[in-house]
Amino acid sequence: MRFPLLLSLTLGLSVPALAQTQYTLDIDSPASAMNWNGSTSLGTLKGNKNLNATGTTMVAVSNASSPFGTGEFIGGHMGTIPTEIYAYVDNPLPFLPPLAKIWIRDLDIAAYSPPFGIDATTGDFSTNVSGYLHDGEVEVQALGTTTIMPLAGTWADPYPVNGMVTEAGGKINGHLPVNVVLSDSVSGISFDFSLTGNVYASADISTTNMVVSSGTLTAGQNGLIDVVGGNPNVPTYLVYSLRGLGSTTINALGIVLDILSPKLAATATSDANGDVSWTQFIPNGTTGVTVWIQACQMGLKSTNVEQEVIQ
Repeated sequence: MRFPLLLSLTLGLSVPALAQTQYTLDIDSPASAMNWNGSTSLGTLKGNKNLNATGTTMVAVSNASSPFGTGEFIGGHMGTIPTEIYAYVDNPLPFLPPLAKIWIRDLDIAAYSPPFGIDATTGDFSTNVSGYLHDGEVEVQALGTTTIMPLAGTWADPYPVNGMVTEAGGKINGHLPVNVVLSDSVSGISFDFSLTGNVYASADISTTNMVVSSGTLTAGQNGLIDVVGGNPNVPTYLVYSLRGLGSTTINALGIVLDILSPKLAATATSDANGDVSWTQFIPNGTTGVTVWIQACQMGLKSTNVEQEVIQ
């Protein structure tokens, strides 16, 4: 049985469609308190309502440090402590088992948003956020039946968010309001479940400025492409697009590239200075073709896109 989920997630942070710097913000679990409330057609949900957020949220911002200007949610992995949320409906006869039991387990939520502006003075922003569940499930026991519904792969409807992103003490800091709502009819009962609170997360301000450049690219000849300023001694990827600028999320690297439909051209390990050079053969018959080139590493991309017309 597929679970028709109505899930609202509010988490706040910022960035632009052509973001320059991505951050994976670590959630401060002790400071990120949450609680839940719920009701069903059989009665009010009860249980331990004290929770904390944990994990990460990913954002891209227009500048590596403040003022940030614009922002955009680009993923992450937010869960709860404890990982299992248990709720129940009391039986009016106290010596009998609960009328219904509900478990929500192993939530793993990524936050995505359209680009939005950040106030340069205060760090305030407003946007709509959609949640994508990497993992999680709901189990309902009621009326003599048990139903388990996987949540992985579920998209949430957008939800309005007002939050803040600032820089202090060498860190980018986010105050992220959270409001998760689950509503459905399962195992013969309808229920509403809401998870609310405030998430506080941060990451060290990036001081890395990776840049890609190329010499003249000529069809039928080798072309030289250089990258400087990356992280040292790590895999570095050269990617290109024939479609132009845009935003493409690369979940495996935790970044959003600034080109459309990127293709991998080459891979190499950066040297001790974070530099890489490639000699690439340019195919025959490509004279006049425009190519957009970018380089990336785990959690890092070049701050520029090199645009070249093949000679």
